[in-house]
Amino acid sequence: MKTTSTRIVALAGAVAISFGAAACGNSDPAPSPAGSSAPSSTTPSAPPSSTDSPTPSDSLSSETGDSSKAADIVEKAKSNALAATSGQFGGTVEQSGEEMKISYKGTSDGKTADISIESSKQGKARIIAVPGGTYIQADAKFWKNAGAPASVQKAGAKFIKAPSSAASMTDSFSLKSFAQKAFGSVSQSDFSDEVGEETVNGVDCWVVTDKRGKQGGALYVSKDTNEVVRFTGTTTSPGQLDFSKWNEDLAIKAPPAGQIMKLG
Repeated sequence: MKTTSTRIVALAGAVAISFGAAACGNSDPAPSPAGSSAPSSTTPSAPPSSTDSPTPSDSLSSETGDSSKAADIVEKAKSNALAATSGQFGGTVEQSGEEMKISYKGTSDGKTADISIESSKQGKARIIAVPGGTYIQADAKFWKNAGAPASVQKAGAKFIKAPSSAASMTDSFSLKSFAQKAFGSVSQSDFSDEVGEETVNGVDCWVVTDKRGKQGGALYVSKDTNEVVRFTGTTTSPGQLDFSKWNEDLAIKAPPAGQIMKLG
């Protein structure tokens, strides 16, 4: 099963590729999040509490108990993530030996989102989805990989507005969908009996890991609000995604008219 950050990145990549094809007028069906056409993702053994981490143990103070404490922490974090109205995350994940950068912020229903992805093979792409439409900005490498027509490949820094037919894919942008994918492979049987404590970005967190420790993945959950703060990857699928701004106004707006390229 895929690690949490790999699931998130694969889904974001699939969304980007899908909308790239839609913007080019490609009639092929968009790939499903699970079997995305995003940059190929590794499939290491599932991390404990939907996590992934290459990080060796840091200054981790452990509290010996049993997996029920870890399960309770993860369950609360999952419930809060699924109930959140909005949120953002960003970081890097290694897939098939290639680093992929991702930045995401959006709402639970997916109607409003701002996603950026970048990899050396796939190029760069940014997608802004708002109730009035979906806009894609990408570099030449991304448009070429998406099979875009020459006119689109010359868009430069301009955004391309996706056709109205792409609106049905907005569910793929939803924060709730990301959370469901992220926690989809979580199994209490994978949790370590030791729950650690660390401060991440100024937030005091519980640290739930795989039975192998951080090398098998880690989930950082704030002690005061039970919100996800960080996922780290496994030694075979390195990466780190930091989460913030849960339930906040993310101020996502459509690009200015002058930044949108008119086609045809």
